[in-house]
Amino acid sequence: MVPPTKTLSLLFLSLLFFSHCDFWNSLTESKWKKRFKEQPASESDLVNWKEKLSLEEAEIEELDKKIRKMVQKSNQAGALSWKIARGYMRAGSFDVGSKYYEEALGEQVNQAGYELHQFESALPYFEKAIQIGKLDKQLLYEAAVAFANASKDMGWEENRRKRAVQLLKQLSRLDGKDTRFPFQLALIYFDSSLKGETWAGKMNSGYEDVETAFTLLDMILQKEPYNIPARFAKANFLYQVGKTSQASSEYFKIKSYLEEMKANGVIRENLEENSSYKNVLKNLEKLKDQNSNP
Repeated sequence: MVPPTKTLSLLFLSLLFFSHCDFWNSLTESKWKKRFKEQPASESDLVNWKEKLSLEEAEIEELDKKIRKMVQKSNQAGALSWKIARGYMRAGSFDVGSKYYEEALGEQVNQAGYELHQFESALPYFEKAIQIGKLDKQLLYEAAVAFANASKDMGWEENRRKRAVQLLKQLSRLDGKDTRFPFQLALIYFDSSLKGETWAGKMNSGYEDVETAFTLLDMILQKEPYNIPARFAKANFLYQVGKTSQASSEYFKIKSYLEEMKANGVIRENLEENSSYKNVLKNLEKLKDQNSNP
């Protein structure tokens, strides 16, 4: 059965940029365009722009607009976003850099032999940002996800997993109303408790946190009954531990909630076009087939 949710997901936020600077008026536009056509921005470019031009935050945002347009036209957007993120982080622009890490993680591409799963390279930059006091909620959240993905790529390596858990617990204390944090914790606890992943020839014996993962999801659903990602995660977890009857019941709840949300105008598109609704119908059909052909 195809899992209805990704094991580790990021909740992406819209990125808004709203500044204009006289700095850009001093640049000859033709030279700027020519530079981008000839070769994409590299890490060293970004560091040099930051250090030599002494860019202020507003100017960095304007620079970001130009780079973003270039990234969108690239057929290797994920790989390029990753490199640009490292450049911004090296230049000390942690907030802007973290946005590119976020986009790179979301792309999940593997083009031209480039392996995007290089989460390890992000960790020093997030650590530095945290150490110098960049403790805003979004940056900590992205750092936690980077540590979790790095740990997962290494067969759920203990120290990186522990760091991710610590950050998410810290975020939960900072803002107990934001359910993204216990949700990500639940995903980490459950996935890392599955036995069988191998790293460097060593078999992962798994952590014993499955019940904790269910407890966190139930806590979220008690607060937010219509939290569809959390319900999908719970149904998926139930299926993976062999509780197919309970998984089916959870999927029927999701179907019912989505139909209710459509009736109340929360969902505007036709349900037949809604990805969550199509997914829940597909999973229910697969469970039905499995039950009829044990």
